[in-house]
Amino acid sequence: MLPLLLAWLHTVNDLFGNFLTPLLPKLMAHFGVGLGTAGLLVSVYSLTGSLLQPFAGLVADRMDRRLLSALGPVLVALGMGSMGLWPRFELLLLALGLAGLGSALFHASGASLVGEFAPKERRGFWLSFFGSAGYLGLSLGPIVALFTVGALGLRGLLWLTPLALLPALALLRLPPVRRRGKPAGVKDFLRVFRGDVARLWGMATLRSLVFMSFSTTLPYWFAQRGLSDAYTALSLSVYSFSATLGTFLGGTLSDRLGRKAVLLSTLSFGLPLYLGLLLFPPENPLYLLLLAATGALMNAGIPVAVALAQELEPAQTATVSGLLMDFTWGFAGLFYAPIGHLIETLGVMPVLLALGSLILPAWALARGVREPERKAA
Repeated sequence: MLPLLLAWLHTVNDLFGNFLTPLLPKLMAHFGVGLGTAGLLVSVYSLTGSLLQPFAGLVADRMDRRLLSALGPVLVALGMGSMGLWPRFELLLLALGLAGLGSALFHASGASLVGEFAPKERRGFWLSFFGSAGYLGLSLGPIVALFTVGALGLRGLLWLTPLALLPALALLRLPPVRRRGKPAGVKDFLRVFRGDVARLWGMATLRSLVFMSFSTTLPYWFAQRGLSDAYTALSLSVYSFSATLGTFLGGTLSDRLGRKAVLLSTLSFGLPLYLGLLLFPPENPLYLLLLAATGALMNAGIPVAVALAQELEPAQTATVSGLLMDFTWGFAGLFYAPIGHLIETLGVMPVLLALGSLILPAWALARGVREPERKAA
């Protein structure tokens, strides 16, 4: 019951979290601001939602994570659902900052609960189920947002908030979740940033930087090649849905084959597939198959890394879950601005090819991580 509720909340949390980008033009018109000012909304939500995750995990490791897992998606839903209600732009910034904090609290505490209460021999499966539920929400977010606003206007988004309120109330009806063992302190928190978990974080950040840069640059690259907006949208959708499938399969396979083996395999095959994405002509219909395979493979390692980190640090499952989830994407995202300038100066192909070399140190970092012995429950 608990993992299913958390997966439902993950879908809803990320569904609302992906409302902002497709609605930026409408928010610009609503508040009478330009793209640069409206971009502050994305920055505030991304920074609070991604970069605060390890600190949210430290809080979650010392509190009732059931409460935080319920509160987080409610804050996201209220923040995103109220975008058309605020009379001033500054108030919307504050609301989205709180929504980002809610997302950080949920991802850290939710993944921690799933990993702790799943059977040890099935931890990878349940973390994959949890992770793929989030990708499903991300995939559906723009569709739901644009359809709702088209039918009801920006104020109509508020009618969607029960999608988060109902599972949150159901979660709160379950018994409180007591911490197993002594909660981690600040010294333990700092220790997480060294050793094996730090290697996992470095691996995940490098991998995220490579594939975030590729997917973010893809529309710009396809436009340069004269490809249609429809084909670009189809390509991004294929990549997104294949990432959902890959996330589900990765952790499931790691229960049978071992965490480290699956992690290293995804990186080993990831490099040639990534090079294929750059060198194979995207106009060819077979390119979509290559894109799907790469999206599935490279996202398969996300729940595996989270499961491995939880097994390495069983007393700090929320902290390491926050560190290995959106924090890696948020940290990698900080580097995309200079990468974008390099792409404009040097061209798409030289920069993306050079970024592909980062998969090699990512593989080396993953290889240096020890894998604790896992005993069946």
